[in-house]
Amino acid sequence: MSAFSSVKKAYRWAAERLGEQGEPAWFESELLLRSALEWDRTRFFTRMDEPVPEEAADRFQTWVMRAAAGEPLQYLIGEQAFFGRSFRVDPSVLIPRPETEILVERVLAEADRIFGRRPVRVVDIGTGSGAIAVTLACERPHWEVWAIDLSPQALATAQANAARHGVESRIVWRQGDLLEPLVTSGKHAQVVVSNPPYIPRDVIPTLAKRVRDFEPVLALDGGIDGLDVYRRIVGQLPDVLDDPALVAMEVGAGQSDAVAEMLQQLPMEVRVDVTDDLAGIPRVVCANIQKIRHDGD
Repeated sequence: MSAFSSVKKAYRWAAERLGEQGEPAWFESELLLRSALEWDRTRFFTRMDEPVPEEAADRFQTWVMRAAAGEPLQYLIGEQAFFGRSFRVDPSVLIPRPETEILVERVLAEADRIFGRRPVRVVDIGTGSGAIAVTLACERPHWEVWAIDLSPQALATAQANAARHGVESRIVWRQGDLLEPLVTSGKHAQVVVSNPPYIPRDVIPTLAKRVRDFEPVLALDGGIDGLDVYRRIVGQLPDVLDDPALVAMEVGAGQSDAVAEMLQQLPMEVRVDVTDDLAGIPRVVCANIQKIRHDGD
């Protein structure tokens, strides 16, 4: 027999269980309950008086208890929306954030401005769930997208997401450290994009429990000042960039000036602009890079 005589009672129970300071967590409750029931929103809100089937009730109660202990909802249900598409997520990958959609928007707009409809090679460094690489492949079918990650588990998740959206065969998959797979292959790229680890190491213990204890440290730890990975990426850029080229990276709060300065120190002609997120935090650093000379591709 179900633990809940109606969807409405289950909905309220979880909202109160997951709420903070007396405020019910209605969104979280709805997301978990709809996922357990495998219902869309219309069905959910029009069938509130129906009982919750036993199997769904058991799954729902387990999820609520784990969520109350701090586990991210996205890992519980295995899904996260990004750029209008659903992506599989698991503890091997960072959960895609809305801020990263701004990075994708800037890459699409700026690359279209620079290259028009010409085919370009785009490299996503540290692809994680594949949210960036898959989205770019879906939005620009004429682009050649490379997805690189050090973690084989993350690459497997990214490939599953690419297959889900019908672009797995159009993405070049490489396991490796930052741009090394491109360097060793002797290839050049017109666009380099990344949302690298940028949390200063001593800040990680202060993060919210759901981030600190559940998301992969490899995708969070940016070294002592949070900028280690940016330094390494920028150091590799002269070996892989074509002429002209676009480099776009997401940054943490207070890091945009330092990352912009790194890019401007390249032995190239560099024009940098920074885009704020919806909270007004400088979030995406874009560099339009020209006058690079190299032999062949």
